[in-house]
Amino acid sequence: MAKNTQQSKSDIAFEERMAKQRAKRGFCDRDVWDIDIWFCNTISPMLKRLAKNQTGYQCLDEKGNIIKHLIIEITDEEEAMYVQRWKDAILHLAFLADEMNEDRCSMKNPYDKEMRRIDRAFKKKYGSLGQKLETDEEKNGKLHQIYLPDSDPVNGKENRKIMDLHTKYELKIERYREKCKNEFFRLFSKYYRYLWD
Repeated sequence: MAKNTQQSKSDIAFEERMAKQRAKRGFCDRDVWDIDIWFCNTISPMLKRLAKNQTGYQCLDEKGNIIKHLIIEITDEEEAMYVQRWKDAILHLAFLADEMNEDRCSMKNPYDKEMRRIDRAFKKKYGSLGQKLETDEEKNGKLHQIYLPDSDPVNGKENRKIMDLHTKYELKIERYREKCKNEFFRLFSKYYRYLWD
């Protein structure tokens, strides 16, 4: 019980230290450890807030390009259209920021649950790194081998199939997130000087 309380106090102290660092310099050590995640977690809510609270707007054509010449007279319908286009462009940026973030991406690996299941079963049966499968040489420290669920003498082939399917889908997710990242920065660069209220 005391250990959990101590851990809790330690977590609270850490969070307080991070909050003080953010207040003092605008970012904390934890933000630096994962700048990519920090950026996505920060920019997405900022963009959503800008879209929600916008009082101004940029005039975008139907392809999303900023109309640089001055529009002097505009109908209420045209203004509503430009306001909506700008809001949609900002929200699309926020969507892309979420999608390129590994924690928030909507694309999930359908084999995650099965991977966790075979991993738990393997660790329970053979130890966290498959220690129960070690040879005498490995036990004596002459060799170092890490065993994975496909090393299971009984279920190895079936586990390998699941691991391969999981890896293949992870690559698909990575490609999707990379595509979202590239699109985000293309549009962010395009709208960068106009992201103000």
